[in-house]
Amino acid sequence: MDADEPPVRVLVVDDDREVREVIATALAADPRIAVVARAHDGAEAVRLADETDPDVVIMDVHMPHVDGCSATEQILGSHPEMRVVALTGAVDPDTITRMILAGAVGYAVKGSDPNLLAKIVVDAAHEQYFVDPSAVDDLFESVVLLAREERRRRAEAERLAEALQRGYRETVTALVNALRWRDGDTEAHGDRVSERAVAVCDKLGLDEQQRSDTEYGAIFHDIGKIAVPDSILHNTDDLTEEEWLVIRQHTVIGEQIIEPVGFLRGVSRIVRHSHEHWDGSGYPDGLAGEQIPIESRIVFACDAFDAMTTTRSYQEALSRERGIARMVELRGTHFDPVVVDALLEVLADEPVEVATGGA
Repeated sequence: MDADEPPVRVLVVDDDREVREVIATALAADPRIAVVARAHDGAEAVRLADETDPDVVIMDVHMPHVDGCSATEQILGSHPEMRVVALTGAVDPDTITRMILAGAVGYAVKGSDPNLLAKIVVDAAHEQYFVDPSAVDDLFESVVLLAREERRRRAEAERLAEALQRGYRETVTALVNALRWRDGDTEAHGDRVSERAVAVCDKLGLDEQQRSDTEYGAIFHDIGKIAVPDSILHNTDDLTEEEWLVIRQHTVIGEQIIEPVGFLRGVSRIVRHSHEHWDGSGYPDGLAGEQIPIESRIVFACDAFDAMTTTRSYQEALSRERGIARMVELRGTHFDPVVVDALLEVLADEPVEVATGGA
């Protein structure tokens, strides 16, 4: 930081007065930092962020009433240029995922070296990203998830839009890309599924909210596979009944991952039911017919067609024509007939390079 640069303006938020004052005092001792306000809960943090316009918010996670995740979403909803660093003494994978998806750019543990915390604040103000290793000790999956997110966010920092919705979209897409890398899927596969799902919505005349929810449902429908062991995910042999039980839980886990994220709350049910069958033979709840959300029916059909016509470790790709024939065969059993008919119209409208799975 250059000597002529103004100090980083910081808002400190913690429901414990002693902790709040210790952090504020330690940060204020650094000439690069100016502590402009202190807040005792999430609601006060939202108000003070509006009034004092800090560069960085040090945000406690576990607070009564409005917690750190909700406060972060509200603050970034009005001030997408602000940077939030999560601070807590109790960490678990769900908490980490929620705060990163809410928009936090860093994570540190209470009691950290004051000099390290000051460095985190200054780095955050200059679009650097930091995860304190001690915050995720023994939580290997969380470390992997956050490392991938960090790389993605670094690469896209200059392209993050002022519009918060776009910022959220790119953040959560990074998480899905991490899953695709682990699951062996390609970005093109995800793009085709989400684009076809939106096109089917248009064919069926769904409203804008349903269209948006379906797009996010297509992006997130397999996010729960983050919790499926590699030994099962990459198994090329027939799965045992126990392994199938693990696989079938991934939609429930996916629902649990995204349900706490404010703007995705309505998408969680789509994810949960994205492998239900029209005849009731799917999972996890065995729903049938119109009991299944229309958005889930659309995502299931679009994903199934692309999976059929894409080479995987456990299968050879069907030709486009054979894939279409298979969808027709399963129309009324696995798939909603109306959705299949709309999908076939979408496929007929596609240009050759998309229809053949090209660039």
